[in-house]
Amino acid sequence: MTVSTLPECPKQWDLNKQATTVPGSEQPGYTPIYRNAGVPELDAQETIYDLFASGLRVSADRPCLGQRPWDEKASDFARRFEWLTYAQVDELRTAVGSGLTRLQQEGKLGQGVADTNWMMGIWCQNRPESQIIDLGAVSYSRMIVSLYDSYDQATALFVLAHSESRVCFTTASHLAALLSRSEEVPLLKCIVLLDSIPRRSGEETLARQWAETRGIHLVSYAGLLELGRKHPFKHNPPTNNRDVTTYCYTSGTTGTPKAAMVTHRQIATAAIVFAYFVTGDPRDERTLSYLPLSHMYERTVEAAYLRMGASIGYFSGDVLRLIEDAQILGPTLFAGVPRVFNRIAGMIQAQADGPGLKGKLLRTAIAAKVANHDQTGTVHHAFYDRVVFAKVRAVLGGRVTLMLSGSAPIRAETIKLLRVCFSCDIREGYAQTENASQCLIMLPHDTVLGTCGPPFIGVEVRLKDCPELGYTSQDKPHPRGEILSRGPAVFPGYAKDPAKTRETIDDDGWLHSGDVGSVDDTGRFRIIDRVKNLVKLSQGEYVAIENVEQKLAHKIMAQFWLYGDAREAHLVAVGVPDPDAFAPYVSSVLGKQVSPTDLAALDSACCDPKIVSAVVKDIHNTGRAASLRGFEIPKAVKLRMEPFSIENGLLTPTFKVKRAEAAKILADDIAELYRASSNL
Repeated sequence: MTVSTLPECPKQWDLNKQATTVPGSEQPGYTPIYRNAGVPELDAQETIYDLFASGLRVSADRPCLGQRPWDEKASDFARRFEWLTYAQVDELRTAVGSGLTRLQQEGKLGQGVADTNWMMGIWCQNRPESQIIDLGAVSYSRMIVSLYDSYDQATALFVLAHSESRVCFTTASHLAALLSRSEEVPLLKCIVLLDSIPRRSGEETLARQWAETRGIHLVSYAGLLELGRKHPFKHNPPTNNRDVTTYCYTSGTTGTPKAAMVTHRQIATAAIVFAYFVTGDPRDERTLSYLPLSHMYERTVEAAYLRMGASIGYFSGDVLRLIEDAQILGPTLFAGVPRVFNRIAGMIQAQADGPGLKGKLLRTAIAAKVANHDQTGTVHHAFYDRVVFAKVRAVLGGRVTLMLSGSAPIRAETIKLLRVCFSCDIREGYAQTENASQCLIMLPHDTVLGTCGPPFIGVEVRLKDCPELGYTSQDKPHPRGEILSRGPAVFPGYAKDPAKTRETIDDDGWLHSGDVGSVDDTGRFRIIDRVKNLVKLSQGEYVAIENVEQKLAHKIMAQFWLYGDAREAHLVAVGVPDPDAFAPYVSSVLGKQVSPTDLAALDSACCDPKIVSAVVKDIHNTGRAASLRGFEIPKAVKLRMEPFSIENGLLTPTFKVKRAEAAKILADDIAELYRASSNL
């Protein structure tokens, strides 16, 4: 088993010197190269197989993977988690891998298939089997591609065909999508069902017959385990951690998904660095798995937990029950995206804005802790933590010590509110699929918010001039430019797409992010916007759309989308209110009580001129307070209760807005907003 030697972690991170520059690295058109000041270099030697071996060694009889069992009597999930130990997961991964080896030897995966280096797909929501299958693949030097459960048929078939998957692990709900057009995935020879097909009307028999006519072997997960136990094979793990272990398909806001090739080295580096985030016994750590495993963010978190011998509990499959799952599990880490954290913060803010003694007490407690946070960085308060915030902490199970936010920028106010209410650290990071979620990360307890911190341990970062957009490394007070990263976290390229690879990684190994950032004197980086999201208005002024969105988002908004037309001199916006925050706002403006559950009243309020006018006024005040220029503040806002979602085509599977698609879908609303605001 290969184990990397960890550089010593600083006992106290220096917030005034977060990054150092590499001497002699200055070049025209670029900033110097920045590295993490506390731990400048780290290069993992492990494979994913080695990571699990480390966890197995220290936690063989401890909980590894858990889920809430289904209670047949209650027709609901039980209010407890059932766990597989590390030793049990070890046995299961061997059974899965051996079962696949047996099928391969029997010719059921196609003719002439080698023992190693072939691909299999996983198309389902997060569940313990997802991780077991991944570990089973790694144990025999095979690769996996994880598909978003939300993929439509065409996208799923594209990914399976492009990745040349021979096996697909999935659920009965996706079976028809696979079989009806299986000719589009010529190498797919086996489907493993993770759940059972309803036995009524002989559906199971019909499904097997249908699969047989399509030349596909259909087997249950239980059947595969049984086959593997009858015919066990010795592990044949990879020995080179630069081997590709998975394809991660970028969700993409436009065009066909690209297949980023991800190596063992990339994932192992992230897993090892995570050890610096943990202060207690790593084996006592627990996290809730709900972010898609198709995304590198969740993949690297779970790899880190397996390496530490910690526990991973899987959500019940419904994001609306995420809070309930967390309360039962009691995670120590809550990793999320701004959409989730904004929702939690909105719930708290709605309570604080409420009438009576309860609302006043919460407002007073928040104000006191915010003052302490801003002055000393502390997130604890001897009185209010016990009297007020114990109930807030219980919302996520009462044990959270760290929150991590990634995938998109998060408002500084949200970070501060969650820190003081949950009495824990929350840190924002920045990365992308192509560097396996490793680029920038805030240091512990940094109170300068709205930044993404210094380079990730082991990662080099620099900024490249974008003169056509007015961003240069010579800008004052802080250099600005496109963010480039380099190091063991960076991927080798896109599968079957050398041209796109050359566009993304230059000859010196720098990954070009397409994002614009700045860096201050301490080495903290801040994201300004994406290069492609800079909108040029009719008067020639540029607007960094995503950056402005973050500054303008109203406290009642669950989602806020800005749009700029190059033929117009100003912006317009579409906002989706959060019911819990919107109801008291509407009640206050209209002078009548509206409940968060009265969706008809909230829908009506979205069209009420008084409400719209109040929201526009608040947004203008927010913009002025944030020192935005007049053309950066929208003149008109459309409110709608229907959220941007994957289902209606407005979000990617990683919850990023499909801007081009949104402009098409909302074209009528945009046109009306410009008509209404043309003379304002």
